[in-house]
Amino acid sequence: MNFRADPSEFAGKRVLVSGGTKGLGRASVDRFLAGGAHVITAARGSVEPLNGVEFVQADLTTAEGGETLAKAALERLGGIDILAHVIGGSASPGGGFAALTDDHWLAELNLNLLATVRLDRLLVPQMIERGTGAVVLHPVGLAASRVDHRLRRRQGSA
Repeated sequence: MNFRADPSEFAGKRVLVSGGTKGLGRASVDRFLAGGAHVITAARGSVEPLNGVEFVQADLTTAEGGETLAKAALERLGGIDILAHVIGGSASPGGGFAALTDDHWLAELNLNLLATVRLDRLLVPQMIERGTGAVVLHPVGLAASRVDHRLRRRQGSA
């Protein structure tokens, strides 16, 4: 599929992509870059440098990791205009609920729900204060229902 991005579509926008180093997250980073955005993302380990991307080594499944990324985004970019949640996945064994221990459930909740909730709590207030911003959610279960209703009512674009 050929896709031509408008290089000014996200010009001047500051975008945080959670989980932006692999798969759909990396594709999201590439798309925002092609549209002219300033992008920041994180991964647990070190990664090959991505041209034009601010990188933070942080484990977003922990509160400390979310705080590290949010602080870096505010310091390096001066704020966030678009918060794109693409983090998610599963490392749990097959076998359904009966095969999953509490540790499996906690790991899934930290990855697929709490990483998103934590970043929202840390970064959405500065969007609300400015009166503009956008939160983009990759379907991650309950997190999609937790977007602050004040952002939904905003008429302006990110």
